Amino acid sequence: MELMELFTKAIAPQILARIFDTMPQFVIITSFVGLFIYKQLMKWNKARVEKLKAKEERSQATFKNTENLVGKVDIIEKSQQEVVKEIKVLRADYNALNTRVAVIETENRINSKQEGTIITMLNRIFNSIEKK
Repeated sequence: MELMELFTKAIAPQILARIFDTMPQFVIITSFVGLFIYKQLMKWNKARVEKLKAKEERSQATFKNTENLVGKVDIIEKSQQEVVKEIKVLRADYNALNTRVAVIETENRINSKQEGTIITMLNRIFNSIEKK
C-alpha cells in the first residue's frame, strides 16, 4: 500500500510530465479522440449484433410457429379423413335402415290390406250367421 501511495505521489507525476512534455499535444488529443471514436464504434457494433440476433430469433420463432401450424393442419386433415370415413359408414347404415323401413312399411301395407280383407270376410260371415 505504501509503495502505491509513493508511486502515485512521487513517481507517476514525473513519468507523466516527461511523457506529455516530449509528445506533441496534437498526438495526445488525436489519441483521446481515437479512443472515443473506437469506444463509440464498439457500442454501435454491439447494438448492431444484438439487433441481428433478435431478428434471427424472431425468424426462428416464426419458423417454429409455421412448423406448428403445418403440424396442426396435418392433424386436422387426418381428422377430416376419419370423419369422412365415419360419415360413409353412417350413410351406409342409414341406407340399410331406410331400405328396412321401406320393407317394413310395404309389409305393413300388405298386412293391413290382408287384415281389411279378413275383417270384411269375417263381417260377411258374421252377417250371414246373424241372418240365419
